[in-house]
Amino acid sequence: MEKIRVQLTDCPKAKPADETKLGFGKIFTDHMFIMEYHEGQGWHDPRIVPFGPIALSPAATCLHYGQEVFEGMKAYRTEDGRIQLFRPEKN
Repeated sequence: MEKIRVQLTDCPKAKPADETKLGFGKIFTDHMFIMEYHEGQGWHDPRIVPFGPIALSPAATCLHYGQEVFEGMKAYRTEDGRIQLFRPEKN
């Protein structure tokens, strides 16, 4: 296992006033974990770096329509007025 290198931010953010009300996707840490992957070499070069943009290949499958989208539970009304869920065990 490789040692994880750590690069601390030069501009740390203030702690949130109320840590019980953080909310998902609203408050982010000062740092993020990144790691490289190359075929034949596998995962390597683990590190913690200041929070910032990440490089993403235009060929990434998450950019292809519908590949990585969570659409939530789907419900449909049948002709006889009943409501049916589409694959609830998959959501």
